[in-house]
Amino acid sequence: MKTNLVRVLAAVLTIGLLAGCGGRPQDAYQKEPATPSAPEPVATLKIGQIPTIDGLPFWVAQSKDYYRQQGVEVELVRFKSATERDAALASGQIDGTLTDIMGAVTLHDNGTPVQITSINLGATIEEGPFAIISAPGSGITKAEQLKDVEIAIATNTIIHYVTEKLLLENGFAPEEIKTISIPQIPLRFENLINGTIKAATLPEPLLSLAVAKGGTVVLNDAEAKRNYSQSVIVFREDAVREKADAIKRFFVAYNMAVIDIKEDPEAYKELLATEANLPPEIKDSWKVITFSPAQAPGRAEVEDVVDWLLEKGFISKPVSYEEIVNTTLYPQGQ
Repeated sequence: MKTNLVRVLAAVLTIGLLAGCGGRPQDAYQKEPATPSAPEPVATLKIGQIPTIDGLPFWVAQSKDYYRQQGVEVELVRFKSATERDAALASGQIDGTLTDIMGAVTLHDNGTPVQITSINLGATIEEGPFAIISAPGSGITKAEQLKDVEIAIATNTIIHYVTEKLLLENGFAPEEIKTISIPQIPLRFENLINGTIKAATLPEPLLSLAVAKGGTVVLNDAEAKRNYSQSVIVFREDAVREKADAIKRFFVAYNMAVIDIKEDPEAYKELLATEANLPPEIKDSWKVITFSPAQAPGRAEVEDVVDWLLEKGFISKPVSYEEIVNTTLYPQGQ
């Protein structure tokens, strides 16, 4: 009963959102196979991705043909690394991408004008995807045991930020926080498992794999007092100007996929395992994470990241919430 009500409301919102736009939108929650009556695409969006669990709504929308049903052509462009992806965004080869608040602010500061259009993961604290993990056999099981222990991170990244915030929240003095930069996540994982380092901050799915291999979760940002980590969907400012209608249609399809995942998470385990390259050791035990509908990140979350980047000297000037966050491109009130 509740699901039916959500679908009816969403359909009404979708019709209001797309009224007057080129092409006649399909029912936002149509589950039948797409037919030739689907509207002609108003534009093509090229969205960069690297194989991480955050991408599931994008893949579900693609597999269900939701983009075409909403009258937008979406090309998901895969990259092997965030560096390669960000270079493509900077050069205009792609219109948007999945990143985090820190990445968006840094891109903006480096001369790539982008706008955060929505949270992807992290609308709630429980959606946090990072944890500080101790090495197998290290004997570290409590936060206080991490004082003066080098924790492997990637400097000037969301993992660096989350690591510091989690430790400060647990009573650490700044001088008690020790880190070592190992930017390549697979190498960081390998050093943790073989005991070369005693602790590391890892994202999913490698943090689950580390636990499966004997590591211990010491601090998890899904259990933090504040919401420190959010992946976000960003688009170049020129794409927002020139393809706003297409982006709105993209978010209708995205929200449809979010609802599908919430209704039956396990139905998408195989898709996630394939697209995100889930390690075989955790593929069967993996619990599919659900997502929240498209929505803006909070002002406090954005401003805290900007302040941290300024304090560390990683950006040259402040950027305001209004300058970098665009709240006009997704269905309101869902």
